Amino acid sequence: MHLLYIDPHPVPDVCPEAMQILQTVDALAEVGCRVTLATPAPAAGRRCEEVLGRPLHANVECVHLKDLRAHRWLPIRSGKFFYRAAARFVAATPADGVLVRNLKLAEALLALPQRPPLVFETHEVFARTYAEDHPAPGWRERRKLAALRRREGGVYAGSDGIAALTPWLLDDLRAEYGVATPGAVVPDGVDLALAAAVTRKAGWSQPPVLLYLGSLHPWKGLDRLLAALPQVTGAELHIAGGPEARIAELRAQAAALGIADRLRFLGSVPPAQRFQTIADADICLLPLSGTSIGSRYTSPLKLFEYMAVGKPIVAADVPALQLVLRDGEDGLLAAVDDPAALARQINRLLADPALAARLATAAQARASDYSWPARAAILRDFFARLGSAGAQ
Repeated sequence: MHLLYIDPHPVPDVCPEAMQILQTVDALAEVGCRVTLATPAPAAGRRCEEVLGRPLHANVECVHLKDLRAHRWLPIRSGKFFYRAAARFVAATPADGVLVRNLKLAEALLALPQRPPLVFETHEVFARTYAEDHPAPGWRERRKLAALRRREGGVYAGSDGIAALTPWLLDDLRAEYGVATPGAVVPDGVDLALAAAVTRKAGWSQPPVLLYLGSLHPWKGLDRLLAALPQVTGAELHIAGGPEARIAELRAQAAALGIADRLRFLGSVPPAQRFQTIADADICLLPLSGTSIGSRYTSPLKLFEYMAVGKPIVAADVPALQLVLRDGEDGLLAAVDDPAALARQINRLLADPALAARLATAAQARASDYSWPARAAILRDFFARLGSAGAQ
């Protein structure tokens, strides 16, 4: 099976989107597919090894399409040139399927008179997320939302298949747009070999280290985590990731709460070091928020990485995480958007190292269900079903 994965973001790169794409194509090759990855050229010096920790699988071919957005003298709408280049590439390249996760790109490819089956990999219902981010929209926001709904609805209706991170995401997009497009639930994954290669410490740090690693978007729930810290006994919090502007906002909140001396910002962690950063912590955290993207749509890479390294986890009690963690069995769940509940669960682990060890062992065993090859096998089999249906 020959699959095309096309995206307007340069790959390799160290942002979560590019890392997830690279892991996906590498795993698809591992499960027997031949893959062509077509993106703009990456920045000079970027190498697959810095993300994967090893060379990219030999059955992946990387093709760099021209993206004229790199020329700053062109207007912002010049992104359309990449979509045109991608459409020409798909039209000229024999393949058994195309995988994309960008709405405008999918729209351009769906306009082709002939093409392989196209699967859109969705990470959110964009219109719902936009509406939640703009609760009191003006005319510009309403106009943008209407255009977004037209584009998103057209992509979901026109695609041959939809790969959704969670079942709730698939349910919501069907409810939002009334589409019956075939769908598959395809959660994110983790590199078990990289997780196994870490250096493990003996015992807990003093004071114990709590870790949040990942992006610092507001829907990730970091403000609730900082609000919980004054109620946590005898531990310090390390936060890894995020831009300086967002870190400055969180520093200001920490100062107002009187917890600045218990908080350490690690900044951006190179991909090759992320598993060791997790291994150096004692308890790993994933607070999340009650928004649609935070509670129903996310399949957090860092959750699976916490699990694979074998760390006790305290996370928000939201549907997307209930799919992975079983409260009291391989993690502890805390009521969403409730700092006091989050603090209680953290304190519970700090007071009971035996419970923390038991949960960590169970989480590590369960991580094997979420390897990148396991994800790739779902995608491969989904394309095979679509191909069989199209041949009938």
